[in-house]
Amino acid sequence: MFRIPSPIPKSLLARTAFVIVIALGASQVVSVLLFRHYSREPRIQLVAIGFMTQLRTIRTALEAVPVSQHQEFIKKLREEGGIRVTRPRGEDTIVPASGIPALTILRERLRDEFGPDADIFQRPRPNPALPPVLIVKIFVSELEYWVIFPRNRIVEPDYSWAWIGWGVFGGLLALLGAVFLVSRVTRPLRELAKAAHELGQGKNPALVAEIGPEEVKSVASAFNQMREDLSRVERERATFLAGVSHDLRTPLSRLRLGIEMLPADPVTRHDLEQDIEDINSVISQFMDFARDENQESVEAIDLNLLVQSAAERATRMGANITLELAALQPVRIRPLAMQRVIANLIDNAMKHAGPEMMLRTEREADQISLSVLDRGPGIPVVEAERLKQPFTRLDDARSGKSGAGLGLAIIDRIIKMHKGTFVLLPREGGGLEAKVLLPVV
Repeated sequence: MFRIPSPIPKSLLARTAFVIVIALGASQVVSVLLFRHYSREPRIQLVAIGFMTQLRTIRTALEAVPVSQHQEFIKKLREEGGIRVTRPRGEDTIVPASGIPALTILRERLRDEFGPDADIFQRPRPNPALPPVLIVKIFVSELEYWVIFPRNRIVEPDYSWAWIGWGVFGGLLALLGAVFLVSRVTRPLRELAKAAHELGQGKNPALVAEIGPEEVKSVASAFNQMREDLSRVERERATFLAGVSHDLRTPLSRLRLGIEMLPADPVTRHDLEQDIEDINSVISQFMDFARDENQESVEAIDLNLLVQSAAERATRMGANITLELAALQPVRIRPLAMQRVIANLIDNAMKHAGPEMMLRTEREADQISLSVLDRGPGIPVVEAERLKQPFTRLDDARSGKSGAGLGLAIIDRIIKMHKGTFVLLPREGGGLEAKVLLPVV
């Protein structure tokens, strides 16, 4: 089913940054709206009222002063108030000013004061470097005057970029704070996840540092306690299995000696000896399953050497092995653990398919493969994964031989420890291919 991707990030840091950015953006929008409503518009009204008072004062003064003294009055007005009053000249061109909020409010007040034809004008600027000015027409004794004043006297500077800059600066500060705070949470969580992953692979990870907030410390402490409990249970299990296996071998040895002294017929004696061998094999599997391969050091070894050595030992035990070994580079493995893997693969093939088998090594991309191929009854594909579990057997699928059901589980555990893969595949032409894939480092 097609799923629409969620816009919300997955990591804690990204989600925190996302929330902070959204919150700051919303805060800035609300701040601008509140500023416009409660601060900017009232100030514009006050500026417009003050300016209208100045215009009335100028018009009243011009009406009171004789025309012959207008120029002297205009000169003083410019020097003291920074406002120019002039008579229009024929070549002057003016156009209505743009309708921004401040000018709209002033234009409404002008029309209320001086009539519906009153307006605010601006002069085209041939030179953009010159400061912009606004012009208001007033009439004194039927004479037209222009009151010219700087545009910033009415129109406040645009602080949009200042608001944006402040918002960005505040956002960066908040993000830096979020990175600092969240990193104190995510760093111990990453270490905890790594340790949990190693623990799931059967390794014994180091204790997780109990740092960060109290909640994270509590989780780390609980994990460390769980690790210690699992290690203790594993040690007790290994000690129990090793002790039971060791104690069973003593009475088995006495049974073997007693059978040799019994006046039984050779067939009965052979059957009893075979039963003892089966019991001894099961005990060996218990001891192998209880062994901790993590204690063995890793070495760079040519896998073909281990295969050849295992094949020679199996040949002396009656196996008929064909070797197909490709040239391989050394791989980093635990030699004794890998010897147990190869020995278990060969023993499994001999037990269920007979002495005829093939051992093959190959280089596959970034992996090295080891396969043991036989012509036995094989294993159904749907049962391959289940048979890798401890104490699991499928006698009908093979030859009905007895066993503890630990051989494949031991192989699978050791290969996973080497970050490899163990698969059971049907062999072309009949039989089973037990294949091990190891990464090339």
